[in-house]
Amino acid sequence: MIKNQYDLESAALDIALMALAEAKEYGSDPYEMIHQLVDGHECVIYTYKAAILCNECNRENGEEQLDEVDFKAKSFDDYVTKLAYAILLDEACKQYGDL
Repeated sequence: MIKNQYDLESAALDIALMALAEAKEYGSDPYEMIHQLVDGHECVIYTYKAAILCNECNRENGEEQLDEVDFKAKSFDDYVTKLAYAILLDEACKQYGDL
């Protein structure tokens, strides 16, 4: 579970490294792999874990991404899981770019 910024950065780095390995081995698009790995992450799937991630980590870029697409949440659960996805995706792409 991602409970702080350090955990977020570590999880994002793991995702970036998996995507890099997949791209090297199979020639797949690393950003598509990052998307798939983030989409299936427990902190994106489970509302409780998503809420902790959103509360304890830097969410500025994630909120900006949701604003850019004019996202309107249907419920609290919908909002925190989408925000957690945006936060983790942003950090994983950042970590991938730093590799």
